[in-house]
Amino acid sequence: MRTSLVLAALALSLGSLTACGSDENSADSSYCKDLKADKAYFDSFNGSSPDVSKLDEAFDRMHSLADEAPDAVKDDWKVLDGALTTITDAFKDAGIKLSDLDKLQQGQIPKGADPQKLAALAPKLQEMSSGKVETASKNISKHAKSTCKVTLGSS
Repeated sequence: MRTSLVLAALALSLGSLTACGSDENSADSSYCKDLKADKAYFDSFNGSSPDVSKLDEAFDRMHSLADEAPDAVKDDWKVLDGALTTITDAFKDAGIKLSDLDKLQQGQIPKGADPQKLAALAPKLQEMSSGKVETASKNISKHAKSTCKVTLGSS
């Protein structure tokens, strides 16, 4: 498995993320406020060397945003959240944490990791760059800009 592929897929999902919505279609909604607060955090994953030690927290923040997403982007968040859950579950199944990606990038297999299950991660990680996930990210980004007045990622 190429760790650069892993990092690229994760950075793509975090870097292209750009979303938002007193009602759910207002820049004053709790969703938009949370998105604005998380924007700076997600922006730290842009670039060539994202801090993988913060991926667990980033995924938790994205799960929370998916839970509170307004109807206009609820389905898009469901697609993105589903892909993140698939990756998180696959990592757990292989006996590694997202924070172990630094070790993997250096060619070190973390203690307790299952090499066969680790090798099977690549197809699941490629799902992060699928057309469906990319479209969902773009839709979230457009909504963030038009409704929440927030530009996330590379939008």
